[in-house]
Amino acid sequence: MSGLAKTLIVSDLHLGSGGTYDIFAGGDALPLLIQRFAADGNTIILNGDSVDFLMNEDPLELEEARAVAQAEQTFSAAATQAVLKALGQVLAAGGHVVVRLGNHDIELALNGVQERMRAHLGQSAQVAARLQFERGDKPAILDVGGARILVSHGEQSDEWNKVDYPHLPGPGAPSGASHDSFRYAPGSRLVKTIMNPLKRVYGLRLIDLIKPDFQGGVLTALAVSPNAVKEVFKGSTISLLWQLQESKAGPSTFAPDDEDELGLNRAIAQAGLSQEESETLASMFGEDHGGAVSFDVDTSVLASAQLKLARSGLKAYASAQRKLAGEAGKRFYSLEPEANEWNEAKRLQQKFSVDAVVFGHTHAARWQQADGLCYLNTGTWIRLLSLPAPDASDDEWTDFLTLARRNPQLDPNKGPMVPVVTRFTAALIEPSPQGGAHVALVEFLPSGDLQIHGHGHVPARTAGATP
Repeated sequence: MSGLAKTLIVSDLHLGSGGTYDIFAGGDALPLLIQRFAADGNTIILNGDSVDFLMNEDPLELEEARAVAQAEQTFSAAATQAVLKALGQVLAAGGHVVVRLGNHDIELALNGVQERMRAHLGQSAQVAARLQFERGDKPAILDVGGARILVSHGEQSDEWNKVDYPHLPGPGAPSGASHDSFRYAPGSRLVKTIMNPLKRVYGLRLIDLIKPDFQGGVLTALAVSPNAVKEVFKGSTISLLWQLQESKAGPSTFAPDDEDELGLNRAIAQAGLSQEESETLASMFGEDHGGAVSFDVDTSVLASAQLKLARSGLKAYASAQRKLAGEAGKRFYSLEPEANEWNEAKRLQQKFSVDAVVFGHTHAARWQQADGLCYLNTGTWIRLLSLPAPDASDDEWTDFLTLARRNPQLDPNKGPMVPVVTRFTAALIEPSPQGGAHVALVEFLPSGDLQIHGHGHVPARTAGATP
């Protein structure tokens, strides 16, 4: 990188095919932002989960022809097409575009899918060939003004979403990697087998916004519509009915962790249901035997159980986003990272001898600079739920659940819905004239301006400091 060229990093776009499952919210904004960087030497990095290959009805099997067909449908959708055209303009202007893999778009590793993405850039084959793809098994290390900056999607520390890179085929794959040997992560299986049917059949679109906390999504679905979850779990590899029935002896009787393939036993246990609440919820999952059921359900106890499930299901999401109470849509979420996020960034700083770490994956924008480390998370380009405050009353949470039940599709044409906001955030990195790099967390506003939410100078490394 030379001169004062700029690097823009965005992640977790979740570009879709324009269908039922789409959650990308930056259709108008992102092309405009990308076009601002269409200049010689500038770089755009899509840092994982740029395309969402899980939002469809197809079997969860890595098969190239199927992946190419999914890609063609997605790349032809209007919103995705506009983003790809903007990326093509960056390349045509002499800039660089790098697409790094995440856990929702591992199909981008395949040759055929890469060819289709290049074909939709709206550029000549010579220009389109400059689009770069990078696997996520190793971080990218940028040298900007002498400062070393690590870029990774961030799923490597998430046990539910680690990508099976040793067996993922495609350019740069290890010898022996093949479609047959590759295995999808548990989080991906949960999306396909549980989350997608809840969205498609029962319209529970709001659980899409809770990702990547899939267990929280299931608990939230239980709070909003237990009957929907019951129907979906009939075909699941895990029997939620069994889990709930076993709870009659108390929460401690949930199945051991090694039997809990998707982490749902632990998630339900952490909701803190009383024995009466567990029994009442379990009665909702009783077998029909051809007749009416649940005449004896105590609705007040059921409501209490659902309230606890909602609070527990959204706990991790609320902790990650940390919405400031009373100013929904006006004040930004807290940017301070969780201890585990900061510790992981520090670990990578030491391992790779870097001065800054840029992640995505969690959908929670972050900024912190301390102890010789600059840490930034680029957030997401999907909508974010605006939750009641952590200390909100039961009445406030009940009102939230009522809106969720009335309009789970989050469709403004169907009346009031739970509040959502968008925060179109990105990392902006450029060399400093004094040496080192200037790093900032920016938000693209509806006005077209860039609002800075955190920024700092990352000094250049001294001679001999980099291994």
